[in-house]
Amino acid sequence: MYPNRNQGALRPERRCLLRSVALACSLLFLLPATTLAWHEAAHRATAVIAFEQLAAEERERLVQILRQHPRYAEDFLRRMPADIATADDDAQDAWLLQQASIWPDLIRRLGEDVRRQYNNSRWHYINLLVWLTPEDEAALVSSIDHNRDTAFKPPLRQSQNIVQALRGNLATWRDPAATDEQKAVALCWVLHLVGDLHQPLHTVALFSRAYFPSGDRGGNSINVVRGDETRNLHAVWDGLPTGMGDLGPTKRTRQLIADDVVDDAAIDTWLHQHADLARRFVYTEDLKSQLLRMLELKQAPNVSLSDDYLDAARSLARRQVNLAGHRMAELLLAAR
Repeated sequence: MYPNRNQGALRPERRCLLRSVALACSLLFLLPATTLAWHEAAHRATAVIAFEQLAAEERERLVQILRQHPRYAEDFLRRMPADIATADDDAQDAWLLQQASIWPDLIRRLGEDVRRQYNNSRWHYINLLVWLTPEDEAALVSSIDHNRDTAFKPPLRQSQNIVQALRGNLATWRDPAATDEQKAVALCWVLHLVGDLHQPLHTVALFSRAYFPSGDRGGNSINVVRGDETRNLHAVWDGLPTGMGDLGPTKRTRQLIADDVVDDAAIDTWLHQHADLARRFVYTEDLKSQLLRMLELKQAPNVSLSDDYLDAARSLARRQVNLAGHRMAELLLAAR
């Protein structure tokens, strides 16, 4: 469930859920459909879910710090949709938190100077190992040199992975000596990386001697053919939350949230849980079999996904969005 701490009282669960989902969907539909992927639709939805869990004073603290962001004018104020700019403070504050959650992706599309100063592409993922065959594992395991360490050793560096970067930005967020500008940038990264960590393909890479000796880049190197359209596997999973009319949690997800433990130590648990989800729901035995058939035919790594696969993937994506929003709020509260 989503406890709302606003004014020290809990509102009925259903009212809170409906408001979360309605606000998320209404704001998402203001965006061009072509821009919506996991990095946009899901990140914005998780930010709204987190926003709903925070008391008024906690929301105000986040917004006040965001207003000190070094690119607040360019990347926040000037990009605020007219419908939001004329809405009430609550809607504006929710939008600002959403915008913060996508800012680490937004800066990838800006000028070279901005990218050089703020972009950290390796922070978005970690490559835990998935193997196409046992023979691939035996041949490659000793030569894999991807950074899979999850301990954060200051300072923050571009070479760190998603877990190290999340811990490093949480440290900045809670550091009393950090400036509000530094905290604002760190807040954006915390919001974003919690979301990325819940997309299973940000936690693993598939390795194959023939196809992917250095990994499949989280599914980016596998083509999914569906009708006349071809997309890479990562893009398929990124797009799963888009267009979902109801992102609210199922009964099972509500129970997972009620039983959830959220602290810094849990981040490693989440990582391995999500890598396991990738092994079970992304790199299914059928998908691996298709890759092996294509390999025998000496063709590119193209696969097709069944309706059952996609239905299971959408259900999983919905759960992950809700867990991410819940955990995002709890991490921020714990890091005060």
